[in-house]
This record gives sequence, C-alpha cells and structure tokens, in this order.
Amino acid sequence: MEELIKEYKLILDKFNVQKSNNSRLWNIGFETGRFLYEEVLRNKPSKLLEIGTSNGFSTFWLALAAEKLGVDVDTIEIDKDRLNLARENLRGITNINFILGLAKNIIPKLNCCYDFIFIDACKPEYIDYLKSLLPILNKNALIIADNVVSHEKSVHEYLDFVRNNPIFSTETVIIESGLEITRFLAG
Repeated sequence: MEELIKEYKLILDKFNVQKSNNSRLWNIGFETGRFLYEEVLRNKPSKLLEIGTSNGFSTFWLALAAEKLGVDVDTIEIDKDRLNLARENLRGITNINFILGLAKNIIPKLNCCYDFIFIDACKPEYIDYLKSLLPILNKNALIIADNVVSHEKSVHEYLDFVRNNPIFSTETVIIESGLEITRFLAG
C-alpha cells in the first residue's frame, strides 16, 4: 500500500487541495479509500458501481483495485462540474465509465449485474438506490454505504432495511464517517 501511495502522491495531493478549496466536494477519507481498495481486491468483483462520484477520490481507489482484476467501475454523479473534475483528475485511468445524472433514474436503466456497490450520495435516497439495485445484484454482491454513523438519521430507513431483511447480512464498520458493509444473500 505504501508503494501505491508513493506512486500516486501527486494525484492524492491534488484531491486534498481540491477538497480543502471547495466545500461542494464530499470525499471519503483516506482510510475509507484504503478500505475500499482492499475490499475490492479481497472480493474480486466482476463489475463495480459507485453512486456519488464527486471529484473522483473514491472512484480512484475503486478503479485502482479493479484495474488489478481487469474489471471496470461504473460511477454515477448528478453534478456536471464535479463529474468533469473527476474525469480530469482520473485521466489516464481507463477502466472507469462516467455516468452523468440522477442515480435513482439511472439505476433502473443499467443493463448489467454488479458484485460490488459503493454508495455515497444523497443520504435519504440510499434506501431508494438499494431497492432499485436489487434486480441487478449478483448473489453475494457486496454493498458498502458511507456515512452511516455521521448521518445515521438521514440513512435510518436504509439501515433498518438491511439490518432487518433476511436477504442481507450486514455490519457497521467504524472507519471515519462509518460504513455499513452488506452482503446480498439472494440473487
């Protein structure tokens, strides 16, 4: 991991500067990024989806790990300026498919199945994202939702759904803003 950090120091520094200069960039923390990277490598998904690109910091971690597996990351962002910034930041990383639009409108139109989902967008809509994802989740898909501790009230419907539904196995991991790590058992 330290070699990776050294190799990508310039882009990591760029993300930090952007985040400190723009309050509209809602990035995960560094430890969450490392966690995502390791989870992708551990789970070996064939297709990844990210909901909430921002300037591409989490996309960066997902795509680096996915690249080692030879797979792509689809990432959805509602804000055109943030998506363009992510495209610029991640220029040269070729396994990313950028999708502009409202996630709850785009998800039902996706025509592939996913093994790995990262959700970090409009918190009250987490539940809607998940319900619309159900038809396109492969069995044992891993769903990671960010901000479940820092925004617990905003994501309470999502948490109630995954914690009290037998088609999921779930646990909260206390890293930075808190992650809900959910395994889809049906499919």
